[in-house]
Parts: sequence; structure tokens; C-alpha cells
Amino acid sequence: MSDEVKELRRRLINDCINCQEEGNMQMADGIKVALFEIEHLYKPYFGTDYSQGDGDDD
Repeated sequence: MSDEVKELRRRLINDCINCQEEGNMQMADGIKVALFEIEHLYKPYFGTDYSQGDGDDD
């Protein structure tokens, strides 16, 4: 993991803790998803790729 990714992970963990302390669980849950993706960034991705749209963008 690069130093930049490690720093991003550290910041997200701190933000997640702050959100939990403030009672903003929706934001904390989103940050947890981001942390999961960072931890698995260097592994193959088998989920649905929505980055190309659904083809119905007329």
C-alpha cells in the first residue's frame, strides 16, 4: 500500500470515528464502505461495474 493510500486510510478512520461520536451513522457507514474498498483495492473486483452507465443515457 502506498504512503498516500495509507494516509487516506488514516484520515478516513479518523473521520469515521468522529462521525460515530457525532451520531452521523449514515456518513460513518459510507466511510466504512470506502475503507473496505481501500483494503481490497489490490485484489480482483468481481462486483457489478456501473462506471459505464446502464446504456440508457439518451
